[in-house]
Amino acid sequence: MAAKEKFAEPTYLECGFGELEYKVIKSDVCCRCGTCEAFCPRIEHKENKPALVNYDPLCGLCFTYCPRTFLDMGAMESRLFGRTRNEDEALGIYRKAVSAQAKARTGMAQDGGAATALLVAALESGMIDCAIITDRDEEWRTVARVATTADEIRAAAGTKYTISNSVFAVKDALEKGYKKIGFVGTPCQIQGLRKVLLLDEPYQFGQDKIALLVGLFCMENFDYDALMTGLVKGKFGLEPKDVARFEIKKGMFRVIDKTGKAHEVKIAETDRFTFPGCGPCFDFTSELADISVGSVGSGDGWSTVLTRTDAGEKLYAEALAKGSVQEKAVSDKGLALAKRLAADKVKRFETKCAEMSVSGITR
Repeated sequence: MAAKEKFAEPTYLECGFGELEYKVIKSDVCCRCGTCEAFCPRIEHKENKPALVNYDPLCGLCFTYCPRTFLDMGAMESRLFGRTRNEDEALGIYRKAVSAQAKARTGMAQDGGAATALLVAALESGMIDCAIITDRDEEWRTVARVATTADEIRAAAGTKYTISNSVFAVKDALEKGYKKIGFVGTPCQIQGLRKVLLLDEPYQFGQDKIALLVGLFCMENFDYDALMTGLVKGKFGLEPKDVARFEIKKGMFRVIDKTGKAHEVKIAETDRFTFPGCGPCFDFTSELADISVGSVGSGDGWSTVLTRTDAGEKLYAEALAKGSVQEKAVSDKGLALAKRLAADKVKRFETKCAEMSVSGITR
């Protein structure tokens, strides 16, 4: 029996998979985060989307935890932080903003390698006993894994830039008996898991074992087939297996091949490769994470880190004290750039919500 089948499920919401499929999946609003697949034993990942594989008793679990059915940001901020954000807090509520760099960076680490270093520090300190990471295969297809060693975490370093249902791997961690699960992922994935952690209900199915959420900055993500066929192969004449790295810098989307040559286009030219479900998302900096990490706002080789909760603050302080990361002040100019991009994402969210008839998601 799967771990999530051992727990009672809610029966208070008369919206089941049929409503989820109609409102979210078939309308291309789905962000493929994997939350519904992780916490409902009747849903699996089929043909690159959630699919019902057993009778739906209208328990409401999948509809409730989906970040695209409804999302009241103010209510979630109040539960998590004890207040709602002010108008000038474009990056969400945070306690500290710094530029950080891992003392020991791997070759695949993105920017300052801070996310990897923080996960390793959390594992070594005992804050978590495993980490859900997003790895890739040789063709750059994303693969979510349960990592239990520092080497496994470091081996998956680097941004993948294509959609992944990484939350699904939380199910694997629960089934394997882990009690302090760490997760690193994009804003939509963090939203799904935070909904799981914050909603009022008397039912327990393992959500108390999620101990740490490390969120990534994300403006948008890409459809794998569209990106590889249209850009990597179509424009650059590369095979996915020939790509060593993807990165976004100074308004350019860059593909670095294994010879070290950089191929690039303006980020605006990649719009047609964007995953449709990214449209109804306002969150640039993973505002509901314990700690957020991204490149925007810091110089080359550094990451911008925002600590948000007690857990995030404790993790960063311990990593800094141990020497896992080093820091310097983030500039006002850097924060202004991050805030401008966050505002741009909110504007796109409003436009896309109108175009896609999305309601129930409030900033």
